[in-house]
Amino acid sequence: MSHAVTGKSIADPSCTLTLPATPPSFARSYRYNDWAAYLEDSWRLTPRFTFNYGFRYEYYGVQHNDNQNLDSNFYFGSGSNFFQQIRNGSVQIAPRSPVGGLWNPNYGTIGPRIGFAYDIFGDGKTSIRGGYGISYERNFGNVTFNVIQNPPAYASVQITPSTTGVAPPVVTTDNLGPFAGSNGTVLLRPSSLRHVNQNINTGQTQFASLALERQLARNTVLAFEYSGAHGIHLYDIAASNPVGGGQFYLGDSFDGTDFTRVNDQYSGINTRGSNGSSHYSALNIRLQTQNLHNAGLSLVTNYTWAHSTDDLSSTFSDSTGGGSNGIGNLGYLNPRDPRLDWGSSDYDIRHRVVVSPIWEIPWFKNGTGWKRQTAGGWTLVGVFTARTGVPFSVFDTTNSLNANAGYGIPRYVPSSPITNHNAGTPAQQTDPNTGLPINQFTILTLPVPNSAPFTTSLGGFPVAVSDFGPFPANMTGRNAFRGPGAWNFDTAITKAFALTERLKLEFRAEGFNIFNHHNFYVNALTLDGASFAGIPLTVTALKGGLGTNNVSGTNHDERRFGQFALRLTF
Repeated sequence: MSHAVTGKSIADPSCTLTLPATPPSFARSYRYNDWAAYLEDSWRLTPRFTFNYGFRYEYYGVQHNDNQNLDSNFYFGSGSNFFQQIRNGSVQIAPRSPVGGLWNPNYGTIGPRIGFAYDIFGDGKTSIRGGYGISYERNFGNVTFNVIQNPPAYASVQITPSTTGVAPPVVTTDNLGPFAGSNGTVLLRPSSLRHVNQNINTGQTQFASLALERQLARNTVLAFEYSGAHGIHLYDIAASNPVGGGQFYLGDSFDGTDFTRVNDQYSGINTRGSNGSSHYSALNIRLQTQNLHNAGLSLVTNYTWAHSTDDLSSTFSDSTGGGSNGIGNLGYLNPRDPRLDWGSSDYDIRHRVVVSPIWEIPWFKNGTGWKRQTAGGWTLVGVFTARTGVPFSVFDTTNSLNANAGYGIPRYVPSSPITNHNAGTPAQQTDPNTGLPINQFTILTLPVPNSAPFTTSLGGFPVAVSDFGPFPANMTGRNAFRGPGAWNFDTAITKAFALTERLKLEFRAEGFNIFNHHNFYVNALTLDGASFAGIPLTVTALKGGLGTNNVSGTNHDERRFGQFALRLTF
């Protein structure tokens, strides 16, 4: 629930707010002052060896509104550690902040590029190519534009059960909601913040490639290609103000009932920073041939082995929801230890095969008259793709204070050693009412989750299997399990009709999933150990289709369907 407010010093926790006489301005016109420059050159050292080199400099300016007095952010205060700085921090108008804007400008974004190509034997049939470079990417709008929700021009109030002994706001039909008051001046209830770290860095990727290519025969090439990337300063979100954080991080007393936040003036503080990192390595084997035996048949075949690892695969969450499905964390499990989440990326696919034949049908291609117009010039295209499954995590919300907020949810802790990660051949479920099979399979059976009570310290504050740890040694890793593989086949047929010398009609028909094959995707609703207390944890998979609740949180529409197109060119 959000309400626009105005008032006195934002840093004053007892401030009162005067409701504006006129509607506040919700419009923003965010802009950046960006510029870039680059130099590049190519040097042929020998007739067989070419060297490319250069660099690019990019400056990404600080986001600002045309009226910068509407910009506000949370800024760190004094303190020797991150959470002391959060406790002593405050929201300020950006132009009057300690850094003079929403965040500090970031310079030094220099991206070198080098590359080479070498004809090994000098016959133009065998080559080796490679390159290295650094590239940058600015933080993206959804992360930073949401500062519009910060006071004093705006306040996003979370209506939740009390955590500080103060009764929660009452939901009413009044448009002012929790800010309703008869005298026009009301107390500012704790609001949530969209905090961009004032020292945010620019996301960087270092990439490298190496390829060996050999012509086996006329129009036939075999290639071995390596591709790698290492990402640093990747954009992330961390929960900087969790319930209970005051006790755990700052030693607040605990009376057995009320948990405090790091900064009790606010509710959730989502800190948008740049602490993420990643690594990717892949080997691709490619066989490509054109016009095989002069029959018009071409073929491209790729096999890729790859492994992608990171501590956060997207800025907002891992693939199992981060709140959209009620499972998984919005950001890191522990915002001060991103390496605790290091594991296979949500999109890590270890093996993939793609085969794509293209056949330009030779019959009547060079004919004349109506035969050429109707039977000649047709092209058939097919694309077959098969891959191994993507990884997923299993969580346990049993002992999480912040589960409803989508963060601080520890991963599954088994009550006994895991001896069989995969149940082997998926076991199909049956409808208990009809006894008929349904489109759901058991893909994983794990031991009973360990939902033992917390151990306590810090005056009775729970610190064991909780939002803050210490996390058990046998807690499963992020993306420790892997879902089923998938395959698909698409096809297309095209034909161009020459109406005149300058007028051509192109026909194209495309068929997707022509075998009407449905793959299986992990059912995210079976990934919470709290739902399986006292019984083995059973992870299921559902067939792809509209309405499927799967591991990526999106629908997989795998119906067979086709489409047709006509295009007139002149």
